[in-house]
Amino acid sequence: MVDPLNDAIARTGVASVKNSMQLNRLEKRSAKQRLRYPLEDQDDYKGRISFIAKQEEGVTIQQTFKDALFSSTTSSSEASSEAGPPDLNRQLQRDAKKRQQENIRSAIKGVNLPQQQKLPSYIGSGRKCVLYLPNTIQFQDAVSYSNIDLGLLGGVAEAALNSGASGREALGALANAATSIFTADGLVEAFNSGLQSQGAQVAALRLARRLNSEVAGAITTTTGIALNPNKRAALQGPNLRTFRFSFKMIPTTHEEAEEIKAIVQFFREEMHPENVRELGINSALRYPSKFFIKMTYNGKKVAHNILPSFLTDVNVVYNASGMSFHKDGNFQETDLSLAFTEERTLNKRDVALGGY
Repeated sequence: MVDPLNDAIARTGVASVKNSMQLNRLEKRSAKQRLRYPLEDQDDYKGRISFIAKQEEGVTIQQTFKDALFSSTTSSSEASSEAGPPDLNRQLQRDAKKRQQENIRSAIKGVNLPQQQKLPSYIGSGRKCVLYLPNTIQFQDAVSYSNIDLGLLGGVAEAALNSGASGREALGALANAATSIFTADGLVEAFNSGLQSQGAQVAALRLARRLNSEVAGAITTTTGIALNPNKRAALQGPNLRTFRFSFKMIPTTHEEAEEIKAIVQFFREEMHPENVRELGINSALRYPSKFFIKMTYNGKKVAHNILPSFLTDVNVVYNASGMSFHKDGNFQETDLSLAFTEERTLNKRDVALGGY
């Protein structure tokens, strides 16, 4: 009779050995890769663009920081009138959390959770891929603005702030004048005067818009005056820069065809995030590698610098010109399109001093 526990352990051991053998094969294959195109006739065109993929380690939050961060978030149900000093409260919270974790372990005890296969160590290790500099390189800097309406009182405030040292006095005087005009008594007085002055017309129109849209429409069409919204552009901030590079790779040798396949695999591996598993399920995602991009011609830097970027899109088209293969079964041509987004926005200092 087969013991289920021993059988599970044996199957786990076999799977571990298979995974280890597969990792070894991948590691050996990666060691032979140069991740470079073209391999042949490299001196014909000296423009190069390099991509270095590096996985950054996340920051580990220390216990002291967590205590300071979450000490004020204790629910009222956890607090009592007999609560002790803060150190004792934190210790009680840790004990409660520990008991909760022990309960979870007890609940899943005996459950055969699936094991997550290890990734090859070369992923995110700083691998470098060098391709030819593409024909088109586009840099687009953009800053976003939104439209805001200052209105009449906002315009008054703007004028007061622009008036210099006497801005506070001017703001108070203008605000008081506007308040005295924009009252119900002011509207009645404006109508009694026949709306003869522009000030009375504006006051009546502004207050009527708050009370009744039909009355406001009658005033604006009769007097021929419409309120100025005093539109202004409000800064929202710079946009994240994006970059797209396209390459057409046509192998001339079997070695070059294999290198093209490795290049495509390199970008796809480094683009995707990694699963973070808890209790046998994929509970979160870990950020993928950042790409450090550099463009040169004959060894000298060209164009602007690019901040560390995330690869957001990998588009591969095989045999775009016709479905034909080499004798070894490799595609005749491969079109590779890559899209990147910088990790943060630029500022004036980056442009003026950093060369971005």
